Amino acid sequence: MLYLSFLFHLLLGHAVGALIFYFTHRFIFHGRLGKLPLLKRIKRIHTLHHAQPESVERAFFPTWAKFVIGSVMIITGFINLPLAIGICSFFPVYAYRHWKAHHGSSAYWARHHMHHHLKDPRVNFGGIYPIVDVVFRTNSSVEN
Repeated sequence: MLYLSFLFHLLLGHAVGALIFYFTHRFIFHGRLGKLPLLKRIKRIHTLHHAQPESVERAFFPTWAKFVIGSVMIITGFINLPLAIGICSFFPVYAYRHWKAHHGSSAYWARHHMHHHLKDPRVNFGGIYPIVDVVFRTNSSVEN
């Protein structure tokens, strides 16, 4: 039973990581929250990523944001370690798939992401998990 609880919290954490990404992407990177003084720089980095999607350095958060994220994850780990590990597990998966999408993958999730970059930045915020866009009705059809 302990293993099932661990696995459940691990998977839940991964899903929470995907939701954190979605809401950050939609409401900060592409939304009004990105106009707040504290978040302007992060939004600008993302805007540059859209202008130069092949540039690796345009895909990273500034050091202060990494410190805040790391602090929150350490606190979460003290509360529920499997949940924290699950949340953290999303980001390397995202980084790998994001890189693959920008380097020619023809997988559906990659085309979904590139549609956001190349056709319409107002849709497909879910990055590597199109199901998130389906749930929040921000999905746009992707050509084969």
